[in-house]
Amino acid sequence: MKGLIIYVKENNFNAVKQILIDNQVGGITHFDIMGQGPLDREATERIVQGYKTGEKYTPEFARRTRIETIVDDAKAEVIIDALKKDEHIKGKIFTFNVGESHDL
Repeated sequence: MKGLIIYVKENNFNAVKQILIDNQVGGITHFDIMGQGPLDREATERIVQGYKTGEKYTPEFARRTRIETIVDDAKAEVIIDALKKDEHIKGKIFTFNVGESHDL
């Protein structure tokens, strides 16, 4: 079994979810997070006490989505290839071996 941790921009979540559903992934977990890294951060307008200043700045941290799932080894490669082929999805995928799992 392989664990997948996928970091993407917030607006890529539905595309990633659809790829996972298309590959019959049994379950996913997702988190809305803030982070730094090589992905682009868009400049936003600074608002002070409810007034728009017209000043643009790039935030230090950007909103991202972290998606986690556990799949069979063969299915992991298919999912990774599908994510890489979608030119709109930008992010990072981490994989790890799952030695054991237990139902409670």
